[in-house]
Amino acid sequence: MKAVRINHVSDDLSGFEVVDVPEPEPGRGLLRIRMTKAAVHPSDLNYIRGEYRAGIERLIWNLGEQQPAFDVGRTKLHPELPCIPGGEGVGVVDACGDGVDGQQWLGKRVGLFAGPPSGTWQEYVLAAPQQLSPVPDALADEQAALMMLNPLTALVMVRYVLGVGEGQWLLMSAGASAVSQHVAALGRHYGFKTISLVRDEKALDLPAGQLGDITINTARQDLREEVKRATGGRGVKFALDCVGGALAEPMIGSLTDGGRMLLYGTLGSPSMNLYSRDLMMPNAFIGGFYLPGWLAAQTPETLAEVMTELGRLSATGMFHTPVEEQYPLADAVEAVRASLKPGRVGKVLLDLTD
Repeated sequence: MKAVRINHVSDDLSGFEVVDVPEPEPGRGLLRIRMTKAAVHPSDLNYIRGEYRAGIERLIWNLGEQQPAFDVGRTKLHPELPCIPGGEGVGVVDACGDGVDGQQWLGKRVGLFAGPPSGTWQEYVLAAPQQLSPVPDALADEQAALMMLNPLTALVMVRYVLGVGEGQWLLMSAGASAVSQHVAALGRHYGFKTISLVRDEKALDLPAGQLGDITINTARQDLREEVKRATGGRGVKFALDCVGGALAEPMIGSLTDGGRMLLYGTLGSPSMNLYSRDLMMPNAFIGGFYLPGWLAAQTPETLAEVMTELGRLSATGMFHTPVEEQYPLADAVEAVRASLKPGRVGKVLLDLTD
């Protein structure tokens, strides 16, 4: 079968290729999914470029360790190369190992949450039942391939980490990104107000309702002045940043008394300038968020609550995501390049149906 394999980390995308690998057989407790679509996410690029490894090597529990781990208990090690990327996708269960109820799963279309060393960028994927979610018949494969990672990230950050309440303001970078669009939708549903930061005029052409209640173009508008105007001079209670770099400082400076900002990406830079008194004087806070780590730390009861809420909201069509381009698996390098284009407002998918 065909699979995308990362052979070595690279910034120029030279480190991965499409290869032939043996078709896997599911062992005990596992299922095999014949993939139809797979998403291309920034988190996938973090593995291709080696950014996740470089980041977690700095963590104190990884000092002096040969292989870094994502968690302090060292139960989730960073995958060694070569490995297969791909955080999520959709497919059909075509085989079950011992201990798996074949009547429940065989032939079912499922959304899949995965990742290296055996991610979704391959024709067949092995996974455990808890990595899967049945796909409603009315949901097209393009949307099913995007039903897990970004909607779950948005929901958990807003509802379970920050606890944004009705009537409160939330500021978010990369306002045209899928996660930010989902946050804006959650705001309309739960009654909190959102401000979307964008850098490209093309983002302003998105259909009404996909961006936040207010949009600020940071290329031609002063971020803090616009936030002050929008919030009646008070600033925002919450902020979400996936960009970093120079944008983070004015976002921090937009927080109100007791405000909280959550960092969940590094699209612009893995570091930022910080004027300490912007946090000290308003008694504000900055935190970090990494979805797999958060999920691993939760009780089964909390996870069930989260997934129930996600399913209920998904059924309303709230998390619809624009898809800009699709590429066959053989053109995975071109797909990744397309995902990096400035001004892109839709997701890129890999099509594994051929």
